[in-house]
Amino acid sequence: MSSETTDKRVEIEANSEDIKSQKRDQMERRYRRNEDLARFILSRTSIYLSRINRALSETAARYRLQELAQAIFASLQQYPILALGVAIVIFTFTLPFLVFIFFTMTTAVMAFTGFVLIEGALITAASVMLVSLLIGVFLMIAIIGLMFLTGYYGMSRMYEYTNKFNLENVREYLREM
Repeated sequence: MSSETTDKRVEIEANSEDIKSQKRDQMERRYRRNEDLARFILSRTSIYLSRINRALSETAARYRLQELAQAIFASLQQYPILALGVAIVIFTFTLPFLVFIFFTMTTAVMAFTGFVLIEGALITAASVMLVSLLIGVFLMIAIIGLMFLTGYYGMSRMYEYTNKFNLENVREYLREM
């Protein structure tokens, strides 16, 4: 072997190792960028959630919503019929939203699983048609077979009776009927 081929092999192996290390470095950089992006999104989300929580707490304190809710609850405990009426009104006003959410969720589930359901329905319909066709063919063959067997049995019995009796006796018997 010449030294040129061994040099080429060494260069190719060195290049493949360099390519592998470059790919590894690229993957590590992507991984670090994704981690940094996730940290950024999480920190921003936590900042906004804390701001929303603080704003809601300040609004509730400013308008004394907690004391108001406690007073309403105490008065409703004294008058259970009024509490029932308030519960019915609240349920009546929230029912359209609940129905809307139910239909939205049902539509989403059907959209994601619709293909599977349609495929299952098609397979079921095709299976039912195939089984009904096979049952129909089997019944038709069975009925035709029974008809031939009955005919054969009847003809054989008639042949047996004609051989047993004289044909003239049979003709006389038939005339008497």
